Amino acid sequence: MKKSPLTFKVFLLIIANDVCDAIVQALWKKGTLDAGISDVSFRNVAEFISLNASSVYIWLGIVIYVLNFFIWVLILSRVELSVAMPAGSTTYIMIPLIAIFFFKEQVSLLRWIGIAFIILGIFVVSRSRPHHDPGPAAREPGGGAG
Repeated sequence: MKKSPLTFKVFLLIIANDVCDAIVQALWKKGTLDAGISDVSFRNVAEFISLNASSVYIWLGIVIYVLNFFIWVLILSRVELSVAMPAGSTTYIMIPLIAIFFFKEQVSLLRWIGIAFIILGIFVVSRSRPHHDPGPAAREPGGGAG
């Protein structure tokens, strides 16, 4: 089945997918922080699981994750995986911003340089055209006419 090129509508779906994914990651981070167990070991793994299983943030993240799955399936039905996956890498940009603003994490200059390369890669992939194999008949001498 031939997939269509990366249209603006599909790109918006990919951005929505990435925003949802970033929100899910932030909710799961918040849920685990609220659990109050920073060092999980064999002795406290049951408590860690129990606290996280009762977290509203964890469950909200799961619900959004499931809904996001259907957005992703819709995206894959419209474009090639080799286009959708790199274009969907905007999560790598959103997550550090969430980490800085909501969790007061530090992001190094080297990491920002890497993020800049990701942005450049997203641009290159979104501008590329898919390579279509003409099939064995077109590769035969005489174009497969017999």
